[in-house]
Amino acid sequence: MKYTLLSLGLVAVFSLSACDDGKVFGDGLDEKTLISEIELTNVENGKLTLAATVDYTDSLITYKYSPEQPSNPKVKWTSSNEKVATVSQDGLVHAVSAGKANIMITPEVGFGATALFELTVVPEFKPITDFEFTEADKAELFASEERTLKPTILPADRTYSTITWKSSDTSIATVTKDGVVRGVDGGEEGRTVTITAVSLDRGGYEESFELKIMPIIYIDEITFGTQEDLLPGESVKLNFTTYPENATVASLTWTSSDPNVVEVSDQGVVTAKKYGEVTIMAATTMGQEFSTTVKVPKGLIKEDFDGETTSWFTNFKGASGEIKDGKFVVTMGSQNNEKWRGDIALSLDGKKTENTFVDPDNYPYVAIKISGIGFEGGTGNLTFDTSLGTYKKNGANGHEIMYGTDQIPVYYYDLTIENTFVNKSGATTLDGVTEFKTFQFKVADVLKSKYPAGKYEVYWIRTFKTKEALTEYVNANN
Repeated sequence: MKYTLLSLGLVAVFSLSACDDGKVFGDGLDEKTLISEIELTNVENGKLTLAATVDYTDSLITYKYSPEQPSNPKVKWTSSNEKVATVSQDGLVHAVSAGKANIMITPEVGFGATALFELTVVPEFKPITDFEFTEADKAELFASEERTLKPTILPADRTYSTITWKSSDTSIATVTKDGVVRGVDGGEEGRTVTITAVSLDRGGYEESFELKIMPIIYIDEITFGTQEDLLPGESVKLNFTTYPENATVASLTWTSSDPNVVEVSDQGVVTAKKYGEVTIMAATTMGQEFSTTVKVPKGLIKEDFDGETTSWFTNFKGASGEIKDGKFVVTMGSQNNEKWRGDIALSLDGKKTENTFVDPDNYPYVAIKISGIGFEGGTGNLTFDTSLGTYKKNGANGHEIMYGTDQIPVYYYDLTIENTFVNKSGATTLDGVTEFKTFQFKVADVLKSKYPAGKYEVYWIRTFKTKEALTEYVNANN
């Protein structure tokens, strides 16, 4: 372990372009080349943190512009709040006191080309002091295989979390700045390389571990299992086994019949790009080929709230939602003096550009798992509401209920019933893939006297191919 002084060398951000090739004509029609674009080069994701303490108050911001040789290369720096931070005309940002400020750079001459970032000044700088590598990080890796390193970074209340990586010998293994290590050459019996994590918080703490790269074990045969249906944007490793079992998967050559629908990596990871169906082919070094089918179907809804973002959003004035501990926690707004309301929507005409699809032929069951409030005995109402009307009846609580062993209710809806959705004009029975401009769950009339906290939690929202599949999922996810 050792400490070195580093600068924040990370790629940025945020730029806006000027107009018409950056050229204007001055007096006498002399052509002037203006700066048309500015890019910050050492700010991460448009944000920077400094501390109002000695040694960590200053940061020199670097940038580049285009075209490379403008008539006037001078720029102007400004701070939106000089009580928080100042910036010199050389780009040196100085923290003054705790708070936030926007730091902006613009050309001295011209308009439109602007770059900015949000500066946060904290009272005290807390550097990274330790990396705890997992056994999975340190496990042997075959040549041509990849692994994303996921150490625990300490302390938990550190000022920065940004780190980079380096390899002691890139002929044995490489590692990206994001911690993706790839075996290159394991020799005949395996070779060892040192992988080092380096903090980029100007404390420069670094720590290493030894990683053994093993030689490739070639594949004789592949057996594909059933592949999971995917949502656009979703990635998953294909379901397959190899013979021998410890063979090197990365020795295969992977191809997709349509990469515009589904891409496949050299590690056998598929990424859905848009709706459709493709054939994925795996070829061994001996020329054998094996294939499987991957589908990205309309009608699949699969939200487990296990990421940092979600396509679901609250749709009532005063209501808000956040992902917390793998659940979508909704704080309801006030419907009136006695009741709460907090609708959640996947698509809503006028607010979302992408509509929602259902397919009663292939995914006939829609289900949502909610805790924190109930909808029986007049304590609240849950309405499955769409652009075709509400489910089953012109009113609330048209759902069925099932329970897992945790006794948290799962509300579900059968899309194959006659008169699936009802509105004032009549009823609609679904037939095949159906597109909805509005697709939401109205959570309304929730009694404040019964639920004074005004919150509920959504565990997941999904569609299922059969009721048996729904029941199995409910019992397996308590």
